[in-house]
Amino acid sequence: MLTCNSALLAIASEFTGSYAPYQAVELTPDDRGGVFLASTDKGNVACLAYDPSGEGDETINLLPNSELVKASRGVKTASRTVFIEGDIARVTTHRKSTSETKEVSINRSAVNSPNLAKALKDCLDHWDKLDAESMSATAGRYNLTYIQRAIKGLSTLNASVILSSFNGGPMRIEESSGEIVILVMPQTAEPIPPIPQWLRKFAANTPQLVK
Repeated sequence: MLTCNSALLAIASEFTGSYAPYQAVELTPDDRGGVFLASTDKGNVACLAYDPSGEGDETINLLPNSELVKASRGVKTASRTVFIEGDIARVTTHRKSTSETKEVSINRSAVNSPNLAKALKDCLDHWDKLDAESMSATAGRYNLTYIQRAIKGLSTLNASVILSSFNGGPMRIEESSGEIVILVMPQTAEPIPPIPQWLRKFAANTPQLVK
C-alpha cells in the first residue's frame, strides 16, 4: 500500500524511458515519513520529488499509463491523492465540499529501477565542495513562458540547448552553433535556495528491491 500526491506522480511519469529499467516511476516510502518519487529516461533527465504527507509500506515500481496520468494531473481548484494497493490505483479529487474517486488498473515493473540515489549523492558531494567563489551568489527567477518560447524556437535548429546565467542576471539560452542567443531577463534576483533536506534524505536512502 502507498499513497501520495498524485500531481507529483503525473509529473514524474513524463520523465520515464521507453524500455526497462527506465519505464517505471519508483515510489519509495521514507522510514521517517513521506514518500519519494523518482524517474529517469536513462540518465539524460531525471525527476525527483518528495511528498512529506505520503505514506506507504512498500516500494512500488509503477508503469504509468495514460489513464492514470490523466486522472492524476494536478488541478488549481482541488487537491488530488493517489492510493495504490495491489494492481489498483484510486485517484481522489478533493474539493471544498465534495470528493470523487477514479479507479485505474495499473501494472508494476518486475525490474528494479536504476539507483538514482547513488547518482544524486555524487552530485550533492560535488555541490557541497564548491566554495562561494565557484558559484553565483544569486539565482534569477524567470518567467516560464519566455523560457518555453525560447527552447521551442531553438528546437527547430538543434535538439539540445545550453542554458547559463550569472549572478541572477539574464539567462542565456543558445544552441551549439553560437549563431543565435536568446536572453531571458530575470523577474528578480533571488538567493540560491538551499538544497532541500528531503533531497539529501533520498540520496542517503538504501534502495528497497522489489521481491
